Amino acid sequence: MFNLRPHHLLCFLGFRGLGYNDAFTQNFANIRENILSKPGLTLTLESLPDAICQQCPELTEGFCKNEEMVVLKDNFLLNFLEDRKITVELAYQKLKALEESKFITLCQDCRWYPLGFCLEGFRKLKSTPLFP
Repeated sequence: MFNLRPHHLLCFLGFRGLGYNDAFTQNFANIRENILSKPGLTLTLESLPDAICQQCPELTEGFCKNEEMVVLKDNFLLNFLEDRKITVELAYQKLKALEESKFITLCQDCRWYPLGFCLEGFRKLKSTPLFP
């Protein structure tokens, strides 16, 4: 079982090794690899800082600098996925059904979105199997 902020499921799709600093980037890469390499892993989704957030310079006194924006994304995904406890594979199967316009609305205000990796990763998710 692994606790995860729901919006990080979307962040995993666009991650290309860039981040706020080296500690954050390495932590994110390790967690992403650990989660995506285990499709049967059960995630506990909650709109609270997770292990990824712990290395983020935007986390101050237990809250994200962009807490309101992040909570809106998390709450949408909690409702969309319908389960707070869900396997990695099932979460991504459900995310394949997310409309591209909704993905763009959810992610366009993120500082990483303009790089183009996020939408590219989302389109790849929709067109190919994530897990062999």
